[in-house]
Amino acid sequence: MSTPEVPDVPEIREVSEIPEVPDAPVVPDAEWQRLAGWTAVVSPLSTLRQAIIPAAIGAFGAGQANVFIGLLVAAGIAVVAALAGMVPWLTTSYRVTPTHLEVRKGLLNRTTLTARLDRVRSVDLSSTLIHRALGVTKVNVGTGVDEGQITLDSLTKDAAARLRRELLHAAPATSTSAPSASAVPSAEGSSPETEPAEAPSEGEVIARLDWSWIRYAPLNLKNLAIAVGGLGAVFGAFSDLIPWGSFGVRVTNGEVNGVPVDEVVRMLFIAIPIAIVGAAAVWAIGSCVGYAVRWWDLQVVREQGREGTTLRRSFGLTSTRATTVEEAKVRGATSTVGPLIGLAGGADLNLLTTGLDDNSPAVLPTAPEQVVSEVGTDILGEDAFSAALTGHGPRPRRRYWFRAVVATVVWTLVALVPTVLIGVFGDVWLWWIPVAMLVLALVLGLLGAELRHRHLGHALTDRYLVVRSGSYTAVRTALQTDGIIGWRVRQTFFDRRIGLAQVTAMTAAGQEHVDIPDVPLETAVALTAAATPRTVSEFVE
Repeated sequence: MSTPEVPDVPEIREVSEIPEVPDAPVVPDAEWQRLAGWTAVVSPLSTLRQAIIPAAIGAFGAGQANVFIGLLVAAGIAVVAALAGMVPWLTTSYRVTPTHLEVRKGLLNRTTLTARLDRVRSVDLSSTLIHRALGVTKVNVGTGVDEGQITLDSLTKDAAARLRRELLHAAPATSTSAPSASAVPSAEGSSPETEPAEAPSEGEVIARLDWSWIRYAPLNLKNLAIAVGGLGAVFGAFSDLIPWGSFGVRVTNGEVNGVPVDEVVRMLFIAIPIAIVGAAAVWAIGSCVGYAVRWWDLQVVREQGREGTTLRRSFGLTSTRATTVEEAKVRGATSTVGPLIGLAGGADLNLLTTGLDDNSPAVLPTAPEQVVSEVGTDILGEDAFSAALTGHGPRPRRRYWFRAVVATVVWTLVALVPTVLIGVFGDVWLWWIPVAMLVLALVLGLLGAELRHRHLGHALTDRYLVVRSGSYTAVRTALQTDGIIGWRVRQTFFDRRIGLAQVTAMTAAGQEHVDIPDVPLETAVALTAAATPRTVSEFVE
């Protein structure tokens, strides 16, 4: 009968040597962990990269008197930067207790950062080329507070993965189950293993990269900067043929910088198509390469977290990134269809979250609309993107058409300025410039106005407020009604004349607001009352 008491006595005595705090068990000082040794290389390199410009300026200034002094100044700045970069490695340590993440840092001014594990909103693992070459990872822990990220740069890959699991998925050391031999402190006083008691599962892969999606990369107008760069390069190759002159363009007696206008126009007819083809090629190749490098090996995985499921997105070729966020912090999503991407049947999917450095992270690269809808439905738990929308009537259409006509008049008057100047001072009346501007502005303006009216609409489902807006780019936003913290209904002088209102749903997620433009006033009141009856009902008669 007394046999059960014999093994319990030494175990209780040995554990009782660890000091205790009333609210939470204290992990011994041996539990404090240091950054990876390669931090002594990564941190100085990062500091040196920031010190390149000051070093160059200092070396140039000192080098005016003596080259040797300039080199000495540059070397001194580099040494100081390298020593400063080693400070984080020498002074930073961290540990994970059953309830908190604690980080100590600082040389002269010691700082201790503490975050409760139940307040951790996201864990972001990122690796630049230098990190990957040295086998380390940078960890950013989001706590849902502005300027509240805790950064550990750099940890080994295994330590970073273990830290992510401890913060989001399982308790680090303490377990309610029966103690095992590995959970008891050793005679030397070393700490027990902090590996989670439960091995994390691989999770459910809800999306992965399909290389057929790369066809959308050249259609993304966000890559237009690449095309503009290519256009500038091609025009630079034709700079000798186009007589721009050293001091600008001079038009006299039907000549541009001494060259007849007809000859200039003929050269432009040759240069412009070549430039467009060259820019298109640069745009297509560059955007495809950028797409592949950024989204390489993309996976979106649902895992079981500490207090619910989490979404983990990992991608990248040269620089890798893995972001894990609690699914309970997802307040909605947006589906964006660009002008060219929409013609090809593609769309972009972004989440609306709280507690991240970027509260509108892209879940997928540009992908087929069906894939975006399926993944969005999986994450949101409802097919909100396919909800039937309620239009806003004919009044917004009249407003958009009127604005298009006014914009056309303005652009035409702007185009008249160079036409008149060239005609007065150069005796060449390029009448087709304002005419072309009139036609172009009118067609694009009216088309954009009609698209904006057709895209305009809203819907209210059981859990989501769905809004669609935009002209050439249509954005459909699904926001949880539980995530709406307030409303703003605004009417300008012109809004009151035609009975429209500008409605904004305030939220802590994404850009912190969702706009519903040009809503009939009576519809706006009914919508706000139906979406958040507890908030609005007392203000509505």
